Amino acid sequence: MSSPAVTIQPARTWTISPGMKRTLPIVLVSIAIMAPTLIWGMPSSRDLTNHFRFALPFYDALRAGNFHPGWLAESNAGYGDASFRFYPPALYYLLAFARLVFGDWFAATLVTVTLLFALGGFGVFFWARSIGSSEKIAMWAGILYTLAPYHLNQFFQSFMLAEFAGAAILPFVFAFTERVCQKRRARDTAGLAASYAILILTHLPLAVIASVALFVYAMARLEWKRHWATFGCLTVSAAIGLAASSFYWITMLSELSWIRADRINPDPSVNYRQNFILSSFSTDSLNVWWMNILLLMTVAMFWPAVALYWRSSRNQTENGKAIKALAAVLALTIFMATPLSIPLWNLIRPLQETQFPWRWLLITSMVWPLLLAAAIPFWKKMMTGRQRALIFFAAGTAAIAVTFSASHIIREAFWLTPLQFEARLTEIPGSESVSQWLPASAHEPFAKMNSAVAANGRSVEIESWAPERRVFRVGPGPAVDARIRTFFYPHWSATAGGQTLPVQADSDGAMLIAVPESAVTVTLEFREPARVRRSGALSLCGWIAIVLLPFGRRRLGSKFSR
Repeated sequence: MSSPAVTIQPARTWTISPGMKRTLPIVLVSIAIMAPTLIWGMPSSRDLTNHFRFALPFYDALRAGNFHPGWLAESNAGYGDASFRFYPPALYYLLAFARLVFGDWFAATLVTVTLLFALGGFGVFFWARSIGSSEKIAMWAGILYTLAPYHLNQFFQSFMLAEFAGAAILPFVFAFTERVCQKRRARDTAGLAASYAILILTHLPLAVIASVALFVYAMARLEWKRHWATFGCLTVSAAIGLAASSFYWITMLSELSWIRADRINPDPSVNYRQNFILSSFSTDSLNVWWMNILLLMTVAMFWPAVALYWRSSRNQTENGKAIKALAAVLALTIFMATPLSIPLWNLIRPLQETQFPWRWLLITSMVWPLLLAAAIPFWKKMMTGRQRALIFFAAGTAAIAVTFSASHIIREAFWLTPLQFEARLTEIPGSESVSQWLPASAHEPFAKMNSAVAANGRSVEIESWAPERRVFRVGPGPAVDARIRTFFYPHWSATAGGQTLPVQADSDGAMLIAVPESAVTVTLEFREPARVRRSGALSLCGWIAIVLLPFGRRRLGSKFSR
């Protein structure tokens, strides 16, 4: 009896899709850029302390089950501050997750930043593909963005971690805006809403300036035959994005008058009038002087892209309209970063709150790689012509810019080894916070307190002392205003025996609680208003809409065109 035939299946082979092959170099370049951190450590600046003053207690709050903390209790020697309510939280959720996975802050920060580098490059790749560039051209656009001097400076010199994270999200906002203007599909409308919401939740100043740039870009890319349909889709995206992020910005706007911001003891260094590029060439204005150099290096690296605009203006490129739209945004960024735009800044208060006009260089650094990558075929054709010398000149200026970035932006960073980094973090809890986050009633000097509660000689026993709920017992004695080592903020509420106790601010802003003569157990709680619950529900509805929108009409614009 013959045995049954056995069919041998060919071994499965794994293949990489063409799109993956083009994005892999972006990831490899991002990893290569981060390689110096494995040798020298983590770059540091004053902003490192500011970010981790926020990140450390945020992580502790999440571990304790408080997924949206409202009061940073440990800063300012225990007096606390309201920064949790005003600083966008998305970056800190990401850092906290990375810290949970990798077990220490150095590894968590390194992985997070490398991921953001790669994500930003992929975002520019996605944007380039959206405007019709080939995968190869889109790949070069993504790589060039990771090498942009200002983008590198965000991490290695300034450690502007939140703005750097926003720089990874913003290309997707532009890409989905492009796709909505072209096709008006529901899934692209949802993508724009989601990316815009995440941008707001990552870095608010960048979201403000990006909104201006996005409006100009959308107007340049609009198909005027169907402008109402496109307007409808863009409006829906913006509305859903604002709804999805409302749990943050509604609280921020509602309580902005409760903190110092820049109204009390304003810091001249963050005044927008002092931070225009090319407004000064003196090293006395260090920020402006350094940003002038970064602008010069950016131009040195990307000026060959001008040739593409010259050609597209004569309708010699397939995506000439997209090139013109990018050129319009590029011109806007230079205009808004320089003193030429001062009259506009003086009129628009939200722009003034972004503090640094040179932030526009981020969008400059995002648009220019798209234009330069698109100009590569044009320059390749010149290799066989009489203008070959111009190509070598262009390559030379780009090499100068890359060399500058490697030798000055990266190599001259102030490095902290892993041990030094962890040691720096141990110094942060209890340190003085940025004055803008302090309650408006706070006034220096803050009286030093040796205990959490002082009751003018009456005995005090602390039963529990959590960031947003404290319980302590005050012994019998004369009625007094017990002083609490916590700044007064309107959401603090004190009760004893079912009765509400009056709470007010001391002369330096510390909390005073009126305690009766009898012995009492005081419960002090940070109670969120109903507004917070309503805005949280609105955010949930926004994210549900983002998830469900792609399952609705395939082309949302058809509804608005009727």
